[in-house]
Formats: sequence, C-alpha cells, structure tokens
Amino acid sequence: MTKYESAFAEVSILVQDFKENESKYLSPSYSEVEVRKDFIDKFFHALGWDVYHNEQKNPYEQELKIEKGVSIERAQKRADYAFYIAPNFRDVKFYLEAKKPSRNLLNADNYFQSCRYGWNSQTEITFLFDFEELHIIDCRLKPDITTILNNKIKQYHYSDYTDKEIFSEIYWLISREAVANNSLQKFAESLPKPKGKTAQKGLHKGLYQSIDDAFLIELDEIRDSLAKSFKRANPNLESDELTEMTQRTIDRLVFIRFLEDKQIEPEHYVSVFGKSKNAWKDFRNVSRKLDAKYNGVVFKKHFVDSEGFIEPSDKSFTQICDELSHVNSPYNFDIIPIHILGSIYERFLGKVVIATEKRVRIEEKPEVRKAGGVYYTPQYIVNYIVDNTVGKMIEGKTPAEISKFRFADISCGSGSFLITVFDRLLEYHSKWYQDNPAQAKKDGCHLQDEKWILSLKQKQKILTNNVYGVDLDSQAVEVTQLSLYLKLLEDETTATAQDTWVMFKEQLLPNLNTNIICGNSLIGTDILDGQLFSREEELKLRPMDFEDAFPEVMKKGGFDAIVGNPPYVRVHDIDLKPRNYFRDNYLSGIGQFDLYQLFYERAVQLLKDHATLGYITSNKFCVTNYGRPLREWIVSNFTIEKLVDVSLAKVFGSVSTYPYIFLIKKEKTKNSTVEIIELNNEKHFLTKKIIEQSNLLKGDENILTLSFDNKHELVEKIESVANMNSLSVYRGRGTSKDLGTEKKNYSVPAVTNKEISRFAFSKQKYYKNSKQFEIDNDSKILMKKICYVLESAIDENGELNPINTVYVIKSSKNVELKYLLGILNSKLMTFYARTKYEATHLGGGYIELRVFEVEKLPIVDDHDKLISKALIDLVDKILNSKQTLFLAKTESEKEYLENKCISLDRQIDNLVYELYGLTEEEIKIVEST
Repeated sequence: MTKYESAFAEVSILVQDFKENESKYLSPSYSEVEVRKDFIDKFFHALGWDVYHNEQKNPYEQELKIEKGVSIERAQKRADYAFYIAPNFRDVKFYLEAKKPSRNLLNADNYFQSCRYGWNSQTEITFLFDFEELHIIDCRLKPDITTILNNKIKQYHYSDYTDKEIFSEIYWLISREAVANNSLQKFAESLPKPKGKTAQKGLHKGLYQSIDDAFLIELDEIRDSLAKSFKRANPNLESDELTEMTQRTIDRLVFIRFLEDKQIEPEHYVSVFGKSKNAWKDFRNVSRKLDAKYNGVVFKKHFVDSEGFIEPSDKSFTQICDELSHVNSPYNFDIIPIHILGSIYERFLGKVVIATEKRVRIEEKPEVRKAGGVYYTPQYIVNYIVDNTVGKMIEGKTPAEISKFRFADISCGSGSFLITVFDRLLEYHSKWYQDNPAQAKKDGCHLQDEKWILSLKQKQKILTNNVYGVDLDSQAVEVTQLSLYLKLLEDETTATAQDTWVMFKEQLLPNLNTNIICGNSLIGTDILDGQLFSREEELKLRPMDFEDAFPEVMKKGGFDAIVGNPPYVRVHDIDLKPRNYFRDNYLSGIGQFDLYQLFYERAVQLLKDHATLGYITSNKFCVTNYGRPLREWIVSNFTIEKLVDVSLAKVFGSVSTYPYIFLIKKEKTKNSTVEIIELNNEKHFLTKKIIEQSNLLKGDENILTLSFDNKHELVEKIESVANMNSLSVYRGRGTSKDLGTEKKNYSVPAVTNKEISRFAFSKQKYYKNSKQFEIDNDSKILMKKICYVLESAIDENGELNPINTVYVIKSSKNVELKYLLGILNSKLMTFYARTKYEATHLGGGYIELRVFEVEKLPIVDDHDKLISKALIDLVDKILNSKQTLFLAKTESEKEYLENKCISLDRQIDNLVYELYGLTEEEIKIVEST
C-alpha cells in the first residue's frame, strides 16, 4: 500500500465517524480542543506528519509545532499548527488555524486572522480547518478585513475527503511528502495574479507586496507625519533632533506592539492611546512605566518625554496609533521574523529628516543616494556566513566554554548579522541543555512541555557576554539594540517576564551600551593629534579606539569571530582628512580604493590568533591594481578556508555588484587549501573545487581568479601566441545626461552602449555638442563597456561620438581595423575576457572590463596574410549582411539574412581558432563556456 493509499484509508475512517455522529460534532458544546484531538491531529498523522512526535523526540527539531493555548480574539497571537521540513526548522512552510465545527469558517475575522499568519511570515497560502471544512486562503496580498473573504482559493467539505480524485488534490498539496517536494511553492506560482491596487504589486515575481515593503511604506508615512507634527509644535527643532525623536517614537510604538502580540505585556496599550484625553500623554506615561520594567535604549528618558517638549497634534498621533493598533493593523509582530524587521529598518535608516525654518522633508542620505538605494544582505547569505564562523566555533562546546567567546560585526548597520549570531547562540544552548538535563536544571533552565527552556536571565547573559557591534550611525546603533532586545524577548510570555521581574527585582533588558557602540571602526583617536576639527567634523567622524571601547575584549587578544557586509564607499566620496588618514594607516589605502577593503584589514587586526572572519563584499579588489596589496596580504599571511562566488543569485537585486564571500582564518598553515564554492540560481551552495591557496594568485599582476582548470591553461596559451599591446583604447566622453534627440548647431551623432551590437549599430538617435567635447573623426572600433559577450562595431567614416559607456579602440600597430573587429567579436575573445577577468563580472553574469584590460586583450599579429585577408573578407561580408538585415522588409528576407550572419559568424570563429592554433579539445572548451 502506498503512502497515499494508506492516508486515504485512514481519512475515510475519520469521515465515517464524523458522518455518523455529525449532530454531536456540530454542536456548540463540541470544542476546538476536542476536534483537534479527535480529527485534525489524526488527519495530519494520516498525511505523514509526525503529529505525536514519535520520531522527532527533540522538541527543537520537530516538523510540526502545535500551539496548545487558545485565544479567541480577532488578533489571536499564534497559529494552532505550524509545519516545517527538516533540517530547516527556522522557516515555516505553512500555518493552519483550527476552529470548532459549529463555527462558520467563512468569516471575515477567521480569514483576517489566518491571512495575517501567512502574510507576516511570508508564506503564500494558509489554511482554516475544522474537519467539516478545509479552506485554502491566499496570503499574497496585505490583509484587509473589508475584502478578506475574496482571498479564498478553495473550499472542501468533509464528504470530499472520500472522493479519491479530490482527496488526491489535498494529499499532493499538504501531505508531508508533497510539502517536502515544494508543492506549496508550485501551487502558489500556479495561482492567477492577485487583484489589488498597484501599490500592492511588489516582490515575488511582481504579484504582490511583501511584508517588508508594506511595513517600510507605513513606517515612512509615520515618520513623515510625526516629523511635520513635531516641527509645527516645536519650530526650533533641527534636522538631527527631528531624525532622532521620530525614530525613538517609532521604535517605542513598534516595541510596544511587539510586547502586545507576543503576550509579554497582558494589556493592549497602542489601541487605547487617546481614549482618555490625550494620546501623546498616554504614550509618554506608558513609556515611563515600561522603562521602569524593561530598561534599554528604547524607553530611556528622552527629550520627547520632558515637560518642555510641546506635544504633537493629538489628532495626527491618535490616527497613527489607531492604524498601528492590534485592532486595525495587518501586522502581527508575533509572526514577523526579527530578521525581517531588521531588513525593514535597514532601509528605513537610509533616510533622514531635513528641517528648514518652516518645513520638513524626508530625504535619502547622500551615500544611499549615490549607491542607488539601501541593499540589505539576504538572510540566507547571513545564515551561511554565521553558520560557517560562529556556528563552527561553538560546535561541540559547553555553555561555560562558549561564555568566553566574543563575536562582533564592526559595521553592524541595523544588526542583521548580530541578530543571527544571537539566534544561533540561543538555538545551540537550547539544544545542548535538552541533551544535558542535569546541567540544564543546575544552570537555571525551566522545564515546559517536556522541553528545557532558557530563562530570560540566561539569555541576557549570552547576549552581553557574546555579542558586540559598532556602527558610525547612532540611529543604526539604536535599531541594532532594539532588534537584539526583540530577539531576547521573542519566546517570553507574560508569566516568564513577570517571574523575572519579581524574582530578581531587575529590569528585563540588559544595558547594551558597552556591547553595541556608536563609533568609527576604521579611525582611531590619533586622527585628532595635530589636526583641528570642528565640532560637526568630529561628530561625523566619531573616532574610536577599540582598546577603550571594548577593554576586556582587547585585553584578551580580540574577538573570536567577526562577520558582516562592510559598507562600499569609493575613495572620491570620502572627505579629505579621513582619506589621508586611510592612506597613512592602511595597506589598502592606495589608488582608487573602496572603504570595504579597509574593513578586511581592520577586522583581521581585531581578531585573536586562529579566529575567523566572514565577509561578503565586492570582488573588485581581487583584480584591480589598487586591490593588489590587500589580496597579496591576505593570501600570504592567512588561511582562506572558503571562497564563495554568489554572483549568479543576484544577492543584491539589480545592483551591478559581483560579490564574493571570504571565510578567512587568522593563521597561516603550510600547503593550505581553499574550498571554492558557487551559489547557483536556486540558492544552493555547491563546492566546485578545492585548490591550493598558493595557486589563487595568477599572472604578473597577481590577480585572484577562480578559474583553476583547463580554462586557465588555455588562457595562458592564448596569451603566449599573441601580442598584449596591440590596441589603443580610451573611454568615450560625456554621459547620457549630455545627449539630446534633436540635431542642433554644433551637434554631432552620439552613441551609447545600447546602440552597439556585434558588427552593427542600431538606428542613430542621439546627439551631443561638439563644442563641449573633443570630437574624434578617425576610423575606430566602438565596444560596449558592460556586456555579456564582447560586442563591437566599426565606425569607418569617423562620424560617431561615444559617451562614457563605450570604449574607443584603435590599432597601436597599424593593423587593419576589420581584422581587429573579427577577433574582438569572436567567441575566443569573449572566452578569454570572461575567464581571465572573471572577478570583474557584475550581477547576472555581465562583465565590465577596464581600459587597461581592453588594451591588453591578446591580439595575434596579422603576419599570416592568407588568414588575415580571409578574416577581413568575412568581416566585410557580415558588415554588409547586418546592414542589409537592418533594411529588410519581409520576414523571409530577415530570416535568410539572420541565418547568413550566423554562418559568417561561425566561419569567423573558425578562422580565429586557426589564428591562435587551438586544438579540437581546446575549441570544445571555448564553445562550452
């Protein structure tokens, strides 16, 4: 009997029982607890889920988590059933909410409650079940109670469960074996595009707005409203003051809502602000009350709490509280993962309040504007780095041994890496105590539902002992502390919090001001010696010495692991004084360096011997001249344990950054090897090869390349038969902003990269001013600066004038341009460029060669006149064919000419292979790349 047949048989028995005793089961006296025990648990046991935990004994590693407490209210806090698939017990696959059969499932409150679970946890569908009926609910759209019943996807009656065809639908959607094979994801992808406002269409293939996008929009609106209201009431407030007080107010509101939804606080506060007389006074009074209980930066007395502060408009603040309250808000802070809140805040911190004499506006920070936005490190990347640093370090250790470790992110931003570090520590301790019950009892854990639970006191100790962070932005430091506090309280309840409050007579949140510090990780106080800084300059720099900031850590040799994604800031965006400091104090501070390079140096300096660094950064330093000192220093002095190419997965969305993950150990071992790993499009980390570290740097420039197979040998052969200095190259002048579409006096035809393809230009449509830029009237080759394969075309008459996204190429040795064009557009030259300069790739596999790299493309001299003449003839033919194709009027003519160009292309490739002396095997390598 198959699993499906067995499940059908077991469920059929349940259906028969329900049918025969329907009046009893539909009676209002038949409770939810009873239907769960009599039917729902048995139903999912039949579908292959370990409902009774007969197999999965460890309570921290169970695929089905069942909530025993039931709260009957629209804003119920926890779903009755949460389903996971091992070994990932962090990310829920789907939620199911149970109800008693006498209650009508098709009810707005039921649907709103269930949809909140799914949407807040980023699961696309969820389920309502009372055994009599099973409802499948679409959670892709932000929940709106007025339209929530439209989210019903499908509804089943219990009589359907004995119809083999219908039961098959259910089984292959939510059985354990189906869910393990991504049935829910496939089902969600098959659903029609949801109907909703344009603003609802966000992530996940453009179908809907995700929780993080939606909540960010709401926070932005709250910030704007608060800032304007504060300014109207207090006209003398300046930009920094407004930025700080709006964030502090928002942080408090979010934290209070978190306490409410987690049921750590038994009262609902936000929904009643203003119900007495004044919403702001209510908010301020609750803040003072919670400060006495919780401590921490969030409720710490602030200027907004003072009597001298004139409160904002009661109407606008009451509206903010009403919309954010548990009654009206679609957000459930019991369900939203803490790291998602972190990602929201990371982007939220990218903007500040700008105040003029009478008005305020919200603007992106200059560095964010230049970067094109805030790019948050995806959680699966954070997980990978933390698991391979902190995770490996604590493996097999006792809590006493772990208490001596110190882990840091020295550019922590909103705290995403530190939240994950803390999460791994809590997870490991919980599992360790489960396996060591005697020590669990001795160390203060308490037993709950046969599971040893860390006390709040233990979690506080883990946080203050093990987790450290630094950031230059005071707002980021505040958010990091907030996020860590949320993580600390994540699994607490009213009872456990009250026990700690009463038993120890201590506030529930530890002071993190000596753990998470606002300061400059790269600049010490020595910058102040002999230089004069204004108050504003010094506050902006915030120089800091780690020996003063973390004296106990540094006395013991430094940190045991540092993780993170340090900021990318080009040298020309750095002020002169810090730029000079970097040049004087860092090996990497040369040429056109980027700030992230300095963080490698600083992090290694701050590590203990044998400690580990885990960073994700741009890989530009692996190939550039200015990155050479850093890559040579790392390879020569330390052990690179893993080097991960993550470019295929586009980890930063549309950003044209080609990132690597470096896992570096602060030690040097002989004959050490490096595990080269690739992250594919499916987000799987695949080991590609293991190579000796001494082979990482290649060529005269010691480029760090990940090509270590026969491809690299072929690159060396191509270089050996060619001349590396046959091309004269410069970059076009001007940008797209300098172009116009109308021809005027002094205007000349212009070209961008978009008009260039292999052997041809598209229709010319831009002009630029000949008096503004130097004009090149010579014959020349124009090459795309950013491309997937090398694409060049020839400007024989010298009429076209490229902008800075195009390279201008001429021969430095009087070689025929068409001969060069044939080689540059060949498969061989694309293979060479993509392999030789692999580390210059951008997101999505595009490449961006620099001028000197184009100049050094290996060109075989045209000494073989027969081959060179044949190549030029073929280039002439393909140029003519491309031009004719451009003018073709019928589909049949276009098809003929396209096929002709394909044939000519192949002939050109074959001639180039012959020019470079490639064998059949070597040609296969090129063709397969």
